[in-house]
Amino acid sequence: MRYSVSLIIAFFISLLSYIAQVEGLLCGNECLPMQCHAQTIIELKKGGTVRSKNINDYKDDPKYKQRIVEDSLLYIDNLRRAFNALHTDSTAQAEALFKEALKLRPYAPGNHVIKYNLGLLDMSRGKNKEAVATLTEIINKYPNYSDARIARAEANLQLDHANEALEDARQILDKAAILKTSPSIVEKAHFVKAAAQFQLHFFPEAHAELQGIIKNNPNNLNAQVLDALTLQQMGQPKEALNRLNLIVSAHPDNVDALTTRANVEFNLGLYAMARADCDTLIQLQPDDSGYLIERAKALLQLGEKKLAQKDLKKAISMGVPQGLVHPLLLQAK
Repeated sequence: MRYSVSLIIAFFISLLSYIAQVEGLLCGNECLPMQCHAQTIIELKKGGTVRSKNINDYKDDPKYKQRIVEDSLLYIDNLRRAFNALHTDSTAQAEALFKEALKLRPYAPGNHVIKYNLGLLDMSRGKNKEAVATLTEIINKYPNYSDARIARAEANLQLDHANEALEDARQILDKAAILKTSPSIVEKAHFVKAAAQFQLHFFPEAHAELQGIIKNNPNNLNAQVLDALTLQQMGQPKEALNRLNLIVSAHPDNVDALTTRANVEFNLGLYAMARADCDTLIQLQPDDSGYLIERAKALLQLGEKKLAQKDLKKAISMGVPQGLVHPLLLQAK
């Protein structure tokens, strides 16, 4: 999973602020990290007055200062190593380092960005429910943090929570001018809005939204593919196929476009063309058993029962439950 340069820059701005605090400790300045747990002390010089210990009582404790400095430097090192791990797709290592950093400095500035990255890591593993929980915690504290809000919207789409995704997209778009939201986030919000409308079967609205995206950015392939799928749902499969042919012609290895085109071709009765697209998809995604099943469906329509049976048996050997393809196996006999 790749992370944007803007995200990393935003994080390091927060990180540099924190480093400045740490360096202040090293130089003997008065800036100590916040959030010291209160303890009760007795002031003997003031007649035994009992009060809670505060930050000023810690400033003259060299051992406490040393521990704060050591933890802070380790925190910074963990974060540097975590982002290096992300760049090499070592997600498990990155997750462990992020969590260790949070334990070391639970109240450090920039921690919301760490939690945001943990949410993205959950999304990359299909743990969208956990991602939504993490991102919601961030948004409750930083409601204008558009990166977290758009990520939550995308996670909700994966959970088929279209209404929640649509609301987050609308909030981003409504505040975009005031918050000077980055164009990339705005474009994502428009796409999430369209995808949510598609899930809710608001096809004309989704089509209009996607047309706006494509007009502003003709290179947005996701919008083009979803628009073709929307046209199919609006009863225009031939127009959808024409759009997909153009996309695949320019991007012959685009899995989403090929998958959508195979689906449209099958529904139009163009079984040989659907089979050909499935052949390509199986070459591109050999570990995805779903394409074997889709090819088997096309082969059955073409009367190629033995080849269909072969694909279905291979899909079963890859872990597909036999009961799921049993009706197709009966047709292949």
